[in-house]
Amino acid sequence: MIVRLDKEQEKKTHRQLLNNVVYVISHGALKQMMNDGNTRLTPVEVFLSAQKFCETVLALPDIDEGIDDELDYLEEEAAGENDAMLIMTIGTLQMQALSKQHTGVDFGKIIQGIYGRCGDHKLFLPLMSQFAKKEEARWFEGKKTDLLNYELQEIRLEGGGSKEMKSFVENYVNMTLKLTETEIKSCIMVLSALNQEYGHLFDEYLAMLFDKLGIKPTDIHNHFNAGSGCNVFTGSVTGRFE
Repeated sequence: MIVRLDKEQEKKTHRQLLNNVVYVISHGALKQMMNDGNTRLTPVEVFLSAQKFCETVLALPDIDEGIDDELDYLEEEAAGENDAMLIMTIGTLQMQALSKQHTGVDFGKIIQGIYGRCGDHKLFLPLMSQFAKKEEARWFEGKKTDLLNYELQEIRLEGGGSKEMKSFVENYVNMTLKLTETEIKSCIMVLSALNQEYGHLFDEYLAMLFDKLGIKPTDIHNHFNAGSGCNVFTGSVTGRFE
Protein backbone atom coordinates (compact mmCIF):
# COMPACT_ATOMS: atom_id res chain seq x y z
CA MET A 1 0.00 0.00 0.00
CA ILE A 2 2.92 2.36 0.71
CA VAL A 3 4.47 3.71 -2.48
CA ARG A 4 8.22 4.21 -2.94
CA LEU A 5 9.68 6.12 -5.89
CA ASP A 6 13.12 6.74 -7.33
CA LYS A 7 14.26 10.30 -8.07
CA GLU A 8 13.08 10.39 -11.67
CA GLN A 9 9.68 8.91 -10.82
CA GLU A 10 9.41 11.45 -7.99
CA LYS A 11 10.08 14.43 -10.26
CA LYS A 12 7.74 13.27 -13.01
CA THR A 13 4.88 12.48 -10.64
CA HIS A 14 5.32 15.71 -8.67
CA ARG A 15 4.94 17.75 -11.86
CA GLN A 16 1.81 15.83 -12.80
CA LEU A 17 0.28 16.23 -9.34
CA LEU A 18 0.58 20.01 -9.46
CA ASN A 19 -2.73 19.82 -11.34
CA ASN A 20 -4.34 18.24 -8.28
CA VAL A 21 -5.66 20.84 -5.84
CA VAL A 22 -5.50 18.46 -2.87
CA TYR A 23 -1.81 17.84 -3.57
CA VAL A 24 -1.12 21.56 -3.98
CA ILE A 25 -2.72 22.36 -0.63
CA SER A 26 -0.97 19.53 1.23
CA HIS A 27 2.44 19.59 -0.48
CA GLY A 28 4.08 22.31 1.64
CA ALA A 29 3.04 20.79 4.95
CA LEU A 30 4.16 17.31 3.90
CA LYS A 31 7.50 18.65 2.70
CA GLN A 32 7.99 20.39 6.05
CA MET A 33 7.24 17.13 7.85
CA MET A 34 9.95 15.43 5.79
CA ASN A 35 12.47 18.24 6.28
CA ASP A 36 11.87 18.18 10.03
CA GLY A 37 12.69 14.48 10.11
CA ASN A 38 9.16 13.39 11.01
CA THR A 39 8.94 11.09 7.99
CA ARG A 40 11.21 9.65 5.32
CA LEU A 41 8.36 9.60 2.82
CA THR A 42 8.31 12.39 0.25
CA PRO A 43 5.10 14.39 -0.30
CA VAL A 44 4.53 12.48 -3.54
CA GLU A 45 4.97 9.11 -1.80
CA VAL A 46 2.56 10.10 0.96
CA PHE A 47 0.01 11.32 -1.57
CA LEU A 48 0.20 8.20 -3.77
CA SER A 49 0.11 5.93 -0.72
CA ALA A 50 -3.01 7.75 0.46
CA GLN A 51 -4.57 7.21 -2.98
CA LYS A 52 -3.93 3.47 -2.72
CA PHE A 53 -5.39 3.47 0.79
CA CYS A 54 -8.54 5.21 -0.47
CA GLU A 55 -8.89 2.84 -3.41
CA THR A 56 -8.56 -0.16 -1.10
CA VAL A 57 -11.12 1.12 1.39
CA LEU A 58 -13.66 2.11 -1.27
CA ALA A 59 -13.34 -1.30 -2.93
CA LEU A 60 -14.34 -3.14 0.25
CA PRO A 61 -17.68 -4.99 -0.03
CA ASP A 62 -18.53 -3.77 3.48
CA ILE A 63 -16.57 -0.66 4.45
CA ASP A 64 -17.99 -0.44 7.98
CA GLU A 65 -16.84 -3.96 8.71
CA GLY A 66 -13.48 -3.78 6.98
CA ILE A 67 -12.04 -0.32 7.53
CA ASP A 68 -10.58 -0.96 10.99
CA ASP A 69 -8.60 -3.89 9.60
CA GLU A 70 -7.33 -1.74 6.72
CA LEU A 71 -6.16 0.87 9.21
CA ASP A 72 -4.39 -1.90 11.12
CA TYR A 73 -2.72 -3.15 7.93
CA LEU A 74 -1.57 0.37 7.10
CA GLU A 75 -0.08 0.87 10.56
CA GLU A 76 1.71 -2.49 10.30
CA GLU A 77 3.19 -1.64 6.88
CA ALA A 78 4.21 1.91 7.76
CA ALA A 79 7.72 2.60 9.03
CA GLY A 80 6.25 4.32 12.07
CA GLU A 81 3.15 5.98 13.47
CA ASN A 82 4.03 9.28 11.77
CA ASP A 83 3.88 7.75 8.29
CA ALA A 84 0.57 6.04 9.04
CA MET A 85 -0.95 9.27 10.37
CA LEU A 86 0.18 11.27 7.32
CA ILE A 87 -1.28 8.74 4.90
CA MET A 88 -4.56 8.51 6.82
CA THR A 89 -4.91 12.29 6.99
CA ILE A 90 -4.19 12.88 3.31
CA GLY A 91 -6.53 9.99 2.58
CA THR A 92 -9.39 11.80 4.30
CA LEU A 93 -8.82 14.87 2.11
CA GLN A 94 -8.84 12.69 -0.97
CA MET A 95 -12.02 10.98 0.20
CA GLN A 96 -13.75 14.33 0.45
CA ALA A 97 -12.71 15.00 -3.13
CA LEU A 98 -14.00 11.56 -4.19
CA SER A 99 -17.31 11.79 -2.34
CA LYS A 100 -19.22 13.13 -5.31
CA GLN A 101 -18.22 10.09 -7.40
CA HIS A 102 -19.43 7.46 -4.94
CA THR A 103 -23.10 7.81 -4.15
CA GLY A 104 -24.41 5.75 -1.29
CA VAL A 105 -21.12 5.86 0.66
CA ASP A 106 -21.20 7.63 4.02
CA PHE A 107 -17.90 9.48 3.70
CA GLY A 108 -18.56 11.53 6.81
CA LYS A 109 -18.71 8.37 8.91
CA ILE A 110 -15.60 6.92 7.26
CA ILE A 111 -13.60 10.10 7.76
CA GLN A 112 -14.66 10.47 11.38
CA GLY A 113 -13.61 6.86 11.96
CA ILE A 114 -10.17 7.57 10.52
CA TYR A 115 -9.83 10.69 12.67
CA GLY A 116 -10.67 8.51 15.64
CA ARG A 117 -7.55 6.52 14.85
CA CYS A 118 -5.11 9.33 14.01
CA GLY A 119 -6.66 12.48 15.51
CA ASP A 120 -4.80 12.19 18.82
CA HIS A 121 -1.39 12.02 17.14
CA LYS A 122 0.78 14.96 18.21
CA LEU A 123 1.40 16.02 14.60
CA PHE A 124 -2.21 15.80 13.43
CA LEU A 125 -3.42 19.25 14.46
CA PRO A 126 -0.24 21.05 13.32
CA LEU A 127 -0.64 19.32 9.95
CA MET A 128 -4.28 20.30 9.59
CA SER A 129 -3.39 23.82 10.70
CA GLN A 130 -0.90 24.16 7.84
CA PHE A 131 -3.53 22.92 5.36
CA ALA A 132 -5.99 25.56 6.56
CA LYS A 133 -3.40 28.33 6.34
CA LYS A 134 -2.45 27.25 2.82
CA GLU A 135 -6.08 27.39 1.73
CA GLU A 136 -6.55 30.82 3.23
CA ALA A 137 -3.34 32.14 1.65
CA ARG A 138 -4.35 30.89 -1.79
CA TRP A 139 -7.76 32.49 -1.37
CA PHE A 140 -6.27 35.90 -0.61
CA GLU A 141 -3.88 35.54 -3.55
CA GLY A 142 -6.92 35.18 -5.79
CA LYS A 143 -6.22 31.50 -6.46
CA LYS A 144 -9.77 30.36 -5.89
CA THR A 145 -8.96 26.74 -6.63
CA ASP A 146 -8.92 25.93 -2.93
CA LEU A 147 -10.25 22.50 -2.05
CA LEU A 148 -13.68 23.60 -0.90
CA ASN A 149 -14.42 25.90 -3.82
CA TYR A 150 -12.99 23.43 -6.32
CA GLU A 151 -15.13 20.57 -5.07
CA LEU A 152 -18.31 22.64 -4.98
CA GLN A 153 -17.72 23.59 -8.61
CA GLU A 154 -17.14 19.96 -9.53
CA ILE A 155 -20.32 18.87 -7.77
CA ARG A 156 -22.30 21.50 -9.68
CA LEU A 157 -20.69 20.58 -13.01
CA GLU A 158 -21.61 16.93 -12.49
CA GLY A 159 -25.24 17.76 -11.86
CA GLY A 160 -25.22 17.83 -8.08
CA GLY A 161 -27.56 20.20 -6.29
CA SER A 162 -27.81 21.89 -2.92
CA LYS A 163 -28.14 18.60 -1.05
CA GLU A 164 -24.82 17.28 -2.37
CA MET A 165 -23.08 20.62 -1.81
CA LYS A 166 -24.33 20.91 1.76
CA SER A 167 -23.23 17.36 2.51
CA PHE A 168 -19.71 18.13 1.31
CA VAL A 169 -19.54 21.38 3.28
CA GLU A 170 -20.85 19.60 6.38
CA ASN A 171 -17.91 17.17 6.26
CA TYR A 172 -15.52 20.09 5.72
CA VAL A 173 -16.92 21.99 8.69
CA ASN A 174 -16.97 18.95 10.99
CA MET A 175 -13.28 18.49 10.22
CA THR A 176 -12.57 22.16 10.89
CA LEU A 177 -14.38 22.12 14.25
CA LYS A 178 -11.61 19.85 15.57
CA LEU A 179 -8.95 22.46 14.84
CA THR A 180 -7.76 25.57 16.66
CA GLU A 181 -9.50 28.92 16.84
CA THR A 182 -7.17 30.31 14.17
CA GLU A 183 -8.02 27.56 11.71
CA ILE A 184 -11.74 27.89 12.41
CA LYS A 185 -11.48 31.58 11.59
CA SER A 186 -9.65 30.72 8.36
CA CYS A 187 -12.50 28.39 7.40
CA ILE A 188 -15.03 31.13 8.15
CA MET A 189 -13.16 33.49 5.84
CA VAL A 190 -13.31 31.07 2.93
CA LEU A 191 -16.81 29.74 3.56
CA SER A 192 -18.36 33.17 4.04
CA ALA A 193 -17.30 34.26 0.56
CA LEU A 194 -18.62 31.03 -0.94
CA ASN A 195 -21.83 31.40 1.04
CA GLN A 196 -22.56 34.67 -0.72
CA GLU A 197 -21.71 33.15 -4.11
CA TYR A 198 -24.07 30.22 -3.52
CA GLY A 199 -27.00 32.26 -2.27
CA HIS A 200 -26.46 31.77 1.50
CA LEU A 201 -26.72 28.00 1.15
CA PHE A 202 -24.26 27.43 3.98
CA ASP A 203 -25.59 29.75 6.69
CA GLU A 204 -26.19 26.89 9.11
CA TYR A 205 -22.59 25.68 8.80
CA LEU A 206 -21.18 29.15 9.35
CA ALA A 207 -23.37 29.36 12.44
CA MET A 208 -21.79 26.11 13.67
CA LEU A 209 -18.32 27.60 13.27
CA PHE A 210 -19.23 30.79 15.08
CA ASP A 211 -20.92 28.79 17.82
CA LYS A 212 -17.64 26.89 18.30
CA LEU A 213 -15.95 30.25 18.87
CA GLY A 214 -18.70 31.24 21.31
CA ILE A 215 -20.04 33.95 19.01
CA LYS A 216 -23.71 34.36 18.14
CA PRO A 217 -24.49 35.48 14.55
CA THR A 218 -26.13 38.63 15.93
CA ASP A 219 -22.88 39.50 17.74
CA ILE A 220 -20.53 39.05 14.78
CA HIS A 221 -20.16 42.73 13.89
CA ASN A 222 -19.69 43.71 17.51
CA HIS A 223 -17.04 41.06 18.04
CA PHE A 224 -14.80 41.95 15.09
CA ASN A 225 -13.45 45.38 14.32
CA ALA A 226 -14.73 47.00 11.14
CA GLY A 227 -12.54 46.01 8.22
CA SER A 228 -10.88 43.14 10.05
CA GLY A 229 -13.62 40.54 10.18
CA CYS A 230 -16.12 39.23 7.70
CA ASN A 231 -19.68 40.12 6.82
CA VAL A 232 -20.76 36.52 6.99
CA PHE A 233 -24.49 36.32 6.51
CA THR A 234 -25.05 39.45 4.46
CA GLY A 235 -21.84 40.13 2.56
CA SER A 236 -18.36 38.96 1.73
CA VAL A 237 -14.91 38.78 3.23
CA THR A 238 -13.57 42.21 4.14
CA GLY A 239 -10.17 41.24 5.51
CA ARG A 240 -8.35 39.00 7.93
CA PHE A 241 -9.53 38.34 11.45
CA GLU A 242 -7.58 40.12 14.16
